[in-house]
This record gives sequence, C-alpha cells and structure tokens, in this order.
Amino acid sequence: MKTIAVIIHRETVGRTMELAARLDVSTHLDQVTVVANDLSARPAGLPAGVGWLVPPRDLGRGGAFRYAVASIPAASVYLLVENNVRIDDTAIGACLELLAGANIGVVAPRLVDEAGARSVPARPTRYLVLPRILGSAPPDRPSEANWVSGAVMFVKAECHQRVAMDGRYFRGLEDIDFCHRVRDAGWSVVVCPRAAWRSGAETDPGVLSDYYEVRNRLWFTRIRGWRGRTAAAALWTLLATLPHAATRGHRQPHAGRLVLRGLLDGLGPLPPSGDPQPDEPRTARWASPGPPSGAGRRG
Repeated sequence: MKTIAVIIHRETVGRTMELAARLDVSTHLDQVTVVANDLSARPAGLPAGVGWLVPPRDLGRGGAFRYAVASIPAASVYLLVENNVRIDDTAIGACLELLAGANIGVVAPRLVDEAGARSVPARPTRYLVLPRILGSAPPDRPSEANWVSGAVMFVKAECHQRVAMDGRYFRGLEDIDFCHRVRDAGWSVVVCPRAAWRSGAETDPGVLSDYYEVRNRLWFTRIRGWRGRTAAAALWTLLATLPHAATRGHRQPHAGRLVLRGLLDGLGPLPPSGDPQPDEPRTARWASPGPPSGAGRRG
C-alpha cells in the first residue's frame, strides 16, 4: 500500500528539514510532503524527493491535512505529523502493520513529551472541561482509544474519504472530533505501543486556552448534539475560565478578551464543515502577537 507522510510546517525550518530528511529514507514511506502553513518558500537543502506545498493561506492542522490529501490523492495511507515530532522507522512499521486491519481507520504511536505519554486511551470528561487520561497504554500490546493526538497519526485513505478531518476548528480539537466521527462510522482508533517523541508545545498555549480551546470545545459539543455538555462548558467558561484569565491580565493583557470572544463565537452560528473560516486566525482581531503596550490592534 502506498504511504505518504504529510508534515505540517510552521516557522521552524530546521526542525522541518530534519524530520523530512529522516522520513525520506524510511523503508515504509513512499513519499514525503510538507505543507507550509506559514506560506514560506521551499528551503534550500531540502531532499529533492520531498514535496513542498504552499497553501493559499494558513489552514491550521486539519485544513492543511485536507489540502495535502486533495493534492496527493493516490495513497492508501497518510501519516499526519507535525514538525516537532520524531518517529523512527520501527514505530512507523508497527503502526502501518496495525492499520492494515480491516476495521482500523486510525493508528497512533504513544506520544511522549516533557509531560509524559499523551497519546493513550483517553476521553473528554463528562462535561468536556478537559480531556481525561484513563491510564497508560499497555506497553506490550495495542489498545483502542476514543481519540489520539493529531500531532502524529496514521490515517487510512479510505477512512478519510468517508470521514474527512474538519478544518473549521483551525487549532485544537480537530483530532478529537475526527476520531469520534471515525468511530461513529464503524472504524477503530488504535494506539500502538511503539513511541514517538515531541519537543516543545504543539501551539501557543495562550492562544489555545484563551480563545480556540473555549470556542472549539463549544463547537464540538454542539456538533455532537450534546446540549447539556454545551451548557456546562459555557457555564464553566463564565465561572472559571474567564475569571482565571482576568487574573493573568498583567502578564497576558488580552486573555480575558480572548476567552470572551471564544465564548461568543462558540455559541454563535456554526460555520460549515470543511476549510477554516476565511478570517483565521481570528485572534489577530483582538490581540497582537507582539508586545502588549498598545501595539497592533485591529477591528
């Protein structure tokens, strides 16, 4: 089966080039392609066999993966991997062997970073306040999971054709949403006992907690039809998340504003499934990434 690795690139060129070079010599991968979400040009020194796709705009993780799949449709399996992840050939082979199972749609290695193993059997808490880890994945055998991290996952092409990743989330929860819909469609999500390693944060934790985590959590519960969980998540945001963000005002002066906007957008009209909204990243409307002293506000 033809296997294509899709690397999601943003900003750190050296890290992307190192990962691409490692995957390019894998005995299990037929092609390696980078999606440059920061719209950067192909860097000099990238292995000649590695593709470099520049999307029309920043599409986030889910949107960038959709873009790559549409651009390179002739694959049986896709490896979605962010540029801060390292996975060796043994783990790649073990994951692909598992994915060959008839009813398995997604496989992920155990993802290990500074906080320990993340990609283990997990589920959201009852009211989706935070994901809850149910325990460590068995070290010697595969295990099913409700969801796995989108930082590194193997996706069967047939599965993605039926259940495409939803790019409207832009940053955060698209992997949880995807895995839930994969399981709804009758496929299994499996954790492989082999490990991959991640260095650094997946995205800016301030951005995730102050806007996207609030908004996307509400979108997810609404899309799933969980009215009680939506109400509980909104109440939690008002009573816990927003006051906590306000106390960080001296360090992150936009935190309260981003939480409030996340709440309003999360409860507002749902955009259609597919690509991100045209105005992403929406946080640029209310907060500048630079120094907070009156810089760069728009809208």
